[in-house]
Amino acid sequence: MSASVYVGLDIGTTAIKVAAVTKQLKTVFEKQYAYDYLTPQKGWTEIEPDTWVEIAVNGLRELFQKLPAETVKGIGITGQMHTTVFVNKHGFSVRPAIMWNDNRTKESIPKIKQVLKSNEQSAHISKVVSTGSPLANLLWVRENEPQLFEQIDKVLIAKDYVKWKLTGIYATDYCDASTSSLFDLHTDHWSKEVQELFGLDSKLFPEIRPASAIVGELTEELCKELKLEKAIPVVSGTGDNAASALVSGSFKTMQPLISLGTSGVVVIPNGQHQLKARGKNVIARITETDNSIITQGTVQAGAKINSWWLERILQTDKYSEEQEKIPKELLGENEVFFFPHMNGEKTLFAEPDLKGAFIGLGLETGRTEMYLAVLEGLAFGIRQLFEAMKNEEPPEYFTIVGGGAKSKLWIKIFANVLGYPIKRVLTSQEAVHGAAILAIMGVEENFTFPKNGAQLLQPDPVLVEKYSQRYKKYVKLTQLLLSFGGDEK
Repeated sequence: MSASVYVGLDIGTTAIKVAAVTKQLKTVFEKQYAYDYLTPQKGWTEIEPDTWVEIAVNGLRELFQKLPAETVKGIGITGQMHTTVFVNKHGFSVRPAIMWNDNRTKESIPKIKQVLKSNEQSAHISKVVSTGSPLANLLWVRENEPQLFEQIDKVLIAKDYVKWKLTGIYATDYCDASTSSLFDLHTDHWSKEVQELFGLDSKLFPEIRPASAIVGELTEELCKELKLEKAIPVVSGTGDNAASALVSGSFKTMQPLISLGTSGVVVIPNGQHQLKARGKNVIARITETDNSIITQGTVQAGAKINSWWLERILQTDKYSEEQEKIPKELLGENEVFFFPHMNGEKTLFAEPDLKGAFIGLGLETGRTEMYLAVLEGLAFGIRQLFEAMKNEEPPEYFTIVGGGAKSKLWIKIFANVLGYPIKRVLTSQEAVHGAAILAIMGVEENFTFPKNGAQLLQPDPVLVEKYSQRYKKYVKLTQLLLSFGGDEK
């Protein structure tokens, strides 16, 4: 093989993906390595961050056994956003990383928001700080583990820790910085006001670079370990949602993206640095001159509700067979509703303790009605996010990616619940491929999207109307559930 290839690493929540692609995005190597994180207490999720490094290096070792090292021209990296690593002056983690889905800080979030609101320049950050935010995690360590806090020299996001171990360089990108609750979205720099309000030293925060900027090369030690004769450039990288938006073409077309992975994410791009009042505004900045922003919101349970229902409740792994049992006549007619917020909610309601619910059960209700309600429930939740964050100009279509996008039935439900065509890319396009694109852009200084096959599924006007009426009921039931829980919005 003589063609140049570019590597993407994706530090996911439960697996690390390694992929190598050509400039035409033809995949020449791809493998996923699963791992488990720790749950030392209820509501806590942690991991020893060197777990990622060991897996990533082993993945690279396997890749170089399959591909000639001289063909690999660059490495890009992406991963779970928010997950926080605390590093001492020697470059070692002082405690397990606190993951993005950790809820230990839920009691302190109201106080943090109040402090942020006390300063006009930091008030906008109060809208996005939540459990799992690096700011909240850092303050928790200071309050609960003061001896460990004194050892912290750098605060890094998951992918940035792996990048540090690969290159010996501390750096983050605008995406992960802007979602940390430590960043001023108006000036695009670490917030001096946040540092002053909470007494945080500026040295804790790494340099911020555009996602495609080359930050360094594989270390000499790592090159020897991997038996490489020449060091390979590594780019800054970006968060997984921004990487998914990049590979889907969302920044090129400015059309919304839905990612149906562990969480269900709505990503709405704009190219004029427009900050929205609802949702999390993320500074994308792929290149130095890029001015794009994505506004994202999350249904935290996401496509996980599908595996929960099938594997834990029905105790089956026959996903397709269960979906085939749902009669098409039931679409838009199902009397059962499912509230999908099984793992709390951050974007719309700021309620980390929210749980899921079935509503409308009767003696005639069977597994098909309940399963369809699960699939519809996430689609309703995603629409609710979109309605709160949408651009003034309506979209032409939605692109859907992630594991949930493999289900034709679910795609059909989304098209009719949203009332817009759904673009379903037929070739694999995941965050790991977005990371590889960043490597191409960093090394080649440009990238042209190849023409890939895609399916555009049109909504059915009859079903759109039926689901529109169902969605109105879903919104009313949402308010009832919130008020029943004592937190009326």
